[in-house]
Amino acid sequence: MVDAKIFTCIKNARPRVYRFAWRNFAHLLKDRAEQQPHSPALIFCDSTADTRSVITYSEFERRTAALAGRMHREFGIQRGDCVGLALPNCAEIPLLTLALFRLGATAVPLDLAKDVSARKRYKLKNAGAELLVVLPEHADAQRREMPDIQIATTDQLLAAAPDADLEPEWTGDPKCEQHPNIVLYTSGTTGRPKGACITRQSLASNADGIIRWLGFDARERLNLVLPLHHINSTTFSIASLMAGGTLILNARYSVSAFWRVIARERATSASIVPTIMADLLARADEFEREGHDISSLKKIMIGSAPVPPNIACQFVDRFGVRLIQGYGSTEVSLRVTGVPPDLPDDQYRDVLEQNAIGVELANNNLCIDGGAGEGEIGEILVRGPVIANGYLNQPKATAEVFCNGWFHTGDMGYYRDLHARRFYFIHGRKKEIIIKGGVNISPIAVENALRDACPELDAVYVIGLCHGRWGEDVGAAAIFKPAVKHPDHAAQDILQRGQTGQIPGLSMYEAPSRIIPIAHEDLPLTSTGKVQRSALRERVQNEFIVK
Repeated sequence: MVDAKIFTCIKNARPRVYRFAWRNFAHLLKDRAEQQPHSPALIFCDSTADTRSVITYSEFERRTAALAGRMHREFGIQRGDCVGLALPNCAEIPLLTLALFRLGATAVPLDLAKDVSARKRYKLKNAGAELLVVLPEHADAQRREMPDIQIATTDQLLAAAPDADLEPEWTGDPKCEQHPNIVLYTSGTTGRPKGACITRQSLASNADGIIRWLGFDARERLNLVLPLHHINSTTFSIASLMAGGTLILNARYSVSAFWRVIARERATSASIVPTIMADLLARADEFEREGHDISSLKKIMIGSAPVPPNIACQFVDRFGVRLIQGYGSTEVSLRVTGVPPDLPDDQYRDVLEQNAIGVELANNNLCIDGGAGEGEIGEILVRGPVIANGYLNQPKATAEVFCNGWFHTGDMGYYRDLHARRFYFIHGRKKEIIIKGGVNISPIAVENALRDACPELDAVYVIGLCHGRWGEDVGAAAIFKPAVKHPDHAAQDILQRGQTGQIPGLSMYEAPSRIIPIAHEDLPLTSTGKVQRSALRERVQNEFIVK
């Protein structure tokens, strides 16, 4: 468990302790159902099928109670149990997640597209999952793949009547605040996924900070296109419910449907990653031809990966909508800094061009390790109730980064005082994690998969390459065994296998897009014999101009 000192932060020289405004999430949903029963809590949009469905707050409360009752009665799910969700973006995910909150159980969302079988099994085993929820069409395959876990389909669970006698979550239990509501797995430098324990306190306090930062209220209509196994959509969803607003959930990100959905649903805000920003800007002419009315849209939140400031400025100029940058991670339950959305135009432009990640939010503190002064670079540390309660069943990994009351982010940054506020800036990453389109990819995990599947390799080193659309892409330097007479051909063969999903344990998204052969003697080494990955990255980058 994480040191309790991180559950407070200092504001105006006084300790600040976050308190959830409701007894529990069941009480939150009942309150919303009573106060605004006919207001839409969730609008689900499927651009492929060109369909939409609406769930009011009254219906949301009733259906989460029904789901909780059915999981408890028929599958034995109770307080403290973990339930895996192997689902694409769908209306069932927020319903199931809140139903589990009502039971005092824990949701474990999986990445349906990128979690290969071995990784999925590891996550479910690590979490001790009692149940896995899947779509009906995936049930038979999942039962064969996971014979030792109960499988439930969404249609089974939804065919339930409300359970008026359902006991809510741990009301009155002092441990309730630190009970994991969600376990979200994030890649680590060891290659083994780490399950961040997102508690009710960390999730709700971060959502509260977002509400205060962005001025959310019941009029907010938030458009989400990112997957719900990502901390971004997870916390923004909870913020929407806590504010009494409307969540517009998309089945998937579609560049051609993005503006159409915003115009049709009269969205007031949206959340994207830099990859989406680049996509939309590249198709700006199409947007202007179609003439979508996006006058309702006041701001677009952006983060989860480095934001190129030149592209951000072009985006704002072209579409006339402010990009509001923020910074955080899974371990801090999403955002810990954010650019104030109401800055005067000249100040906003200055902050945008300088690529600031914003000011400290309401329920956390930031500092630069070592007490660095203005403009001095150090590791960014975070404390406060937004911090996750460590990594599930990984005490060593927890102790390494959750220590002395602070979470050590692994990101290097600095602060600068601008416009009477303290703004923070990212300088680079201490960690070697590759962030491709907002998704963390572990170089060591990719290296392990390549070595296991390719006996012709003597060694392989995976690094992140700069990429115009994804922010970063996966590259590799490969050392082949002496018996391989044509290393260039062998590299192309591995590249092709990875790009077509033929390397076990490696999704196509994670597979290298560039592989160069390299000799042992050409490896850049430190004085202690360690590979200098930064120098290796420069070599691979210089050999390929990634567009």
